[in-house]
Amino acid sequence: MKLFATLVITSTTILFWVTIPVVYAQAQTPAYRLIERDMAANNRIQVQITPGRATPISFTQTDEAIAYILVADPSRLVYTTDTDLKSGRATTIFLRPIQPLKFPGATTTAITNLLVQTVDKTGQKRLYNFDIVPVRRNTGYLGIQIANAIVSGTAPRRGTASESSAIAGQQTLLIDKNRRARVDDIETGLRIAINRGYTNKSDPVVLKMQQLLDLLRNSRVTIPEAATSVGVPVEVISELGRIALNDRLLRLGQQR
Repeated sequence: MKLFATLVITSTTILFWVTIPVVYAQAQTPAYRLIERDMAANNRIQVQITPGRATPISFTQTDEAIAYILVADPSRLVYTTDTDLKSGRATTIFLRPIQPLKFPGATTTAITNLLVQTVDKTGQKRLYNFDIVPVRRNTGYLGIQIANAIVSGTAPRRGTASESSAIAGQQTLLIDKNRRARVDDIETGLRIAINRGYTNKSDPVVLKMQQLLDLLRNSRVTIPEAATSVGVPVEVISELGRIALNDRLLRLGQQR
């Protein structure tokens, strides 16, 4: 008999209650978020940082070297690289939050962005835009790794919630045995959740969901990949799809 537990997705408010299999502590060890290079270069990627800890952004899995770094608001964040940028061999940035500083005439923001320009062995330059999000508790991952391509070690089993297509705006997610949720369904589910008071528009998770929807509509990325990119559990997305599909089914029943 399988054990099940209730997962509570929260930030400032409770978002959803989702029933998922229990995952024991050994499987909960944080890992690096692996993000495909083209997806990272074409979208804003969130990076969570925690007080007292260093968070790396690594390009070691590509042939790129870091050429330039800019922090829009340096009052809350410092960084170092694994080697001097002038050497042309720097591949990793280490981010550390600090106590806020005051710079005369400078503007500040709670969530700043980090711009990273790289150059590969052919001389091609790429510009990456990372949103730096301070959090109080440890993040669910150790850092960010940019990779040339992501190849899954095992294909998702047929009938699992991780199945989706990778055509921009047409991705689907298997909700249960016979139902799939589309991107529009996920958006509808989010709207219903807000209207019913499950969460509110100011909740950070809602912002992440909006970023995910934009990413799905503008990139050839699967729903699980987009979920990893913005930091939202696939179970939350699945629950939003289920809310929308159940609401549609209820309305159809009322019309008969």
